[in-house]
Amino acid sequence: MRAPVPSRAVARTRVDDGGPVRSFINWAYSGGVLSLTQSQQYGGFAGRLRRFEQMERQSLAQNHEHQWTRLKRLVEHAIGTSPFYRERLNRAGVRACDLSSEEDLRRIPILTRDEIRENLPEMKARSFAAGEVFAAATGGTTDTPVPIVRDLESLREKSAVQWSFSRWAGFRPGDKVFYLWGAAQDFAQDASWRWRLFDRHVMRRIWGPTSHLNEEILESYRKTIGRFQPRVIYAYPTPLTLLCEYLENCGRPYWRPRSVISTAESLLPHQREFIEKVLECRVFERYATREFGTIAADCEQGQEMHLNPSAAYVEQIPVKGSETNLSELVVTDLLNYAMPLIRYRINDCVITGGGNCSCGRGYPLLGRITGRTADVFWLSNGDAVPGVSLTNRVLQVCPGLRKIQVTQWTLDDFEVKYVPGPAFASEDLGRLRANLNNFFPSDVHWRFEPVSEIEREKSGKTRFCISRVCPPHRMMPGFGGSVGGSADARG
Repeated sequence: MRAPVPSRAVARTRVDDGGPVRSFINWAYSGGVLSLTQSQQYGGFAGRLRRFEQMERQSLAQNHEHQWTRLKRLVEHAIGTSPFYRERLNRAGVRACDLSSEEDLRRIPILTRDEIRENLPEMKARSFAAGEVFAAATGGTTDTPVPIVRDLESLREKSAVQWSFSRWAGFRPGDKVFYLWGAAQDFAQDASWRWRLFDRHVMRRIWGPTSHLNEEILESYRKTIGRFQPRVIYAYPTPLTLLCEYLENCGRPYWRPRSVISTAESLLPHQREFIEKVLECRVFERYATREFGTIAADCEQGQEMHLNPSAAYVEQIPVKGSETNLSELVVTDLLNYAMPLIRYRINDCVITGGGNCSCGRGYPLLGRITGRTADVFWLSNGDAVPGVSLTNRVLQVCPGLRKIQVTQWTLDDFEVKYVPGPAFASEDLGRLRANLNNFFPSDVHWRFEPVSEIEREKSGKTRFCISRVCPPHRMMPGFGGSVGGSADARG
């Protein structure tokens, strides 16, 4: 296994190229393998990547002008093809040709998730046939996911956007990657042997589910990573911090990747520092959502995340009464024409920074996301259930619930606050209880409380999972003394 190097020495440097063999593999996957094996997602992939590379070399002003042209084109398309937007923008007195500043754009009302739920048929563009669009959904932390659709071109563009950001972390098509992952819809949990062979030897990836973690599972991940030797670990930060605690204290050798990509929840400063110390590599944060795909990511400098200006137009609306530079994000998808999302409230907040990044790329800076947090739930036997792993496994089976928040008070005492939706029925609570029992022991006590709303905290965070329980590390010999993310999140 790779010899250790001082973690802080690699903290702000470029990730190495890896030699001619890796370069050939990356070229083969970019130019042919991905498009042959997954043509729907990767058609024209190499050309799209080259275009984004060229955009990075342009100035901020050039990219902003390009972004504004795309925004006006999208608004014009929405007015012409979507009954919902035609009425909405006509009522606001907005025409695409008149948009010349963000002040003009803000005349368009902010779009909410409830409005999507209520107006889904009218929002879809009439210029796409049923066979030309693909089903997707909004994200779900506290909120119930809402169906949306995407067109083929946007699927391919979003894949290229994601990979263009991955290059910054030294992750290129064809590189081996271990996913420490909680989103069940992204991988086959009971995969056939053919699919497992395809995943490992063609796509060169292995999945490690995070819905339930204990010493036995973490040890199996240590062994799997050691055998597979991935170049990159792509992970939720809280489960990865728990794995790193285990690796640091188990007394056994472990593989160190070249880089880590962290996504799905906010990466806390102490998590970044601890992961970099244990794995002795850079951690690159990424901000992505189910609605938009990848929106922003760290570059090698790691100061603030950069936005891709051709993929989304992101507004930062200051939060009134905030003691910090806290802003709410309102996002317009510049890629999806099948169902435009214009000025969509994504329910995340950012601490705005300032200045320019020394990397020299012509991409604007976003700041640091503060909007999504989830604690770790600890069980009486010492096992852990990372809350972030439940976000898409709980709400999606209960469409009658609009929002939900789970709080752990003791090892076996949990409270569930929920906001009933218009279609709420008593059966929804039964389904919710049954689904929670898939992750927790049968002797856990659940209390359910209906509420009118689940409020943000003063920090701007919307907390889906809250634990008031200190981790029982004495029950898990492999764990050390620091908790991987829940301590600061509870503060």
